[in-house]
Amino acid sequence: MHTDAVDVVIIHHNTFELTRQCIESLLESPQRTLIASITLVDNASTDGSAASLAALYPIIHLRRLEQPHSYAAACNIGASAGCAPNILLSNSDVVYDPTSLNAFTDHLKQYPHVGVCAAHQRYPDLRSQRSWGYVPGWGDILSTMVGIEFWHNRSGHSDRRWRAVPYCDGAALFCRRSAYEQLGGMDERFSFFAEDADLCYRMWLHGWHCHFLPHVQIIHYRGATRRRTLDQTLASERMIMAAKLQFVRHYHPHWERLLRWGYLFVAHLGRMLDTIRYRLGELSDSDYELRRSIRRMLVSFLRESN
Repeated sequence: MHTDAVDVVIIHHNTFELTRQCIESLLESPQRTLIASITLVDNASTDGSAASLAALYPIIHLRRLEQPHSYAAACNIGASAGCAPNILLSNSDVVYDPTSLNAFTDHLKQYPHVGVCAAHQRYPDLRSQRSWGYVPGWGDILSTMVGIEFWHNRSGHSDRRWRAVPYCDGAALFCRRSAYEQLGGMDERFSFFAEDADLCYRMWLHGWHCHFLPHVQIIHYRGATRRRTLDQTLASERMIMAAKLQFVRHYHPHWERLLRWGYLFVAHLGRMLDTIRYRLGELSDSDYELRRSIRRMLVSFLRESN
């Protein structure tokens, strides 16, 4: 097997059309020649879409999970199915440029200390979106307080060349298998969010680097796999914060209480900024009410946690 070979792992759940687009984009030449395998991890779909995809694309290996697994667990299951030197861990709502895999493998060959890298994510209308971030803790809190996270979420990233980053967004992670396996893959204790931050943080701890490659462009239908009611949105945001606190508790237990207060301050700051933006006409009534509901929930959750 040549050193550029890639095992592709796609996590799928009731998203036939999105997953079909993802597979089609990966099979576009010239990058198809790099693909050693495509494993579709069907995370307990209920619509029969996985079987339809397997019939449509005989090249894929279908791994059916009868019970829902965390994203981390599904990625580990998919990664263990192959043995190529490189692994692409992908959401189903990502469309790849025909040269994405070539660019990823070229970068890993040029920089042997890189364990994981990520592409520049764009919305379907080609607006830039957030592609990397700061791990939970002081970096996350301070970047939010000074507006960096707000700007990244709103306008994406403007880097013109590759850069080292704290962690790469988990929608599409291109990993060196030796690094991934050295770490034991993703930590399945992170059952909902923060698994990408944890993987990259451990990469740095073990001497591997994480790079953002702005010249590699992918389309990410962010949020397309999650159709949610207000209650589901609030539950999701609560779980995201819980995952951040879990990360803090695991890596920075002595700072846990102070970091909780830091996140509480950020939640209050967000409420104030949302009000200002609403009065300036930057937020619609519905967006403002949604943000107010999320902020109230986070404040309550963080106070209870303290």
